[in-house]
Amino acid sequence: MRTKKQLPLTITLFASFMLLFIFLQNILFITTTLKDSKIVVEKEIDAIFLDAIEEKNIVLFFGYVGCSDICTPLLQELSTLYTQELQDSTTVVFVNLLPAITSDQPQLFASSFHEKFKGLYLTQKELYDIDREFSLFYTPGLIDANELSHSDSIYLLTKSEGKRVLKSIYTTHPFNTNQLTQDIKNTL
Repeated sequence: MRTKKQLPLTITLFASFMLLFIFLQNILFITTTLKDSKIVVEKEIDAIFLDAIEEKNIVLFFGYVGCSDICTPLLQELSTLYTQELQDSTTVVFVNLLPAITSDQPQLFASSFHEKFKGLYLTQKELYDIDREFSLFYTPGLIDANELSHSDSIYLLTKSEGKRVLKSIYTTHPFNTNQLTQDIKNTL
């Protein structure tokens, strides 16, 4: 029988195992090569929730509204690299992983970092439908159910012949902003 002191340790170990599992899944089950702090994927994906986005490139990030330890610094970093040159061909999309909010909050949160960032609200079912496509990991916070523990990967998608292609997943943080910028320019 577990004591109350063992429960936080058990939960932490489980969450760590799940993060490791997601990382290994990316390496083992997708045809990829690890290069320059990124996983090169080059895989067509089914991302209906992105159909309304017209720009050729999408820099995609999954998090939750109000996240201060991962989302806020990362979105701030993305806003710094989002130059006028990139804005013509690329949009940054923030997808909220916590459906217990109003549907307008993801857009308000994303645009607080840059006026052109897009914030998307997905229902719990829609999130379940895409979590395998992007190898997402997220779980309720240990202390507060309104917070999440989540993966912090950035995804670069591009349009090729009318279809969305997942080009790369950037997994190392702080991520290499020069590499991401160059990768976007290489798609043009």
